[in-house]
Amino acid sequence: MIIPRRQMAALAVDREIQADRALADANTYPDDSAERRLATQCANELRDHADQLRRGINPYEEDHTLWIPTAGDL
Repeated sequence: MIIPRRQMAALAVDREIQADRALADANTYPDDSAERRLATQCANELRDHADQLRRGINPYEEDHTLWIPTAGDL
């Protein structure tokens, strides 16, 4: 899957927004809950994807079956 640079930049911003939402969601759960850990892990992965996209690396290239979240999916 080839993604143009402009679209990669837009996806990176979208992933950062989603990461912020995931962290906000994580803060609604108790500190030691599985839900908080999962939301925090999701935020970290989204930030990692955003970083890769900014560097021109498509984090979804290896496996086309990956779920690619959009702003409305969180």
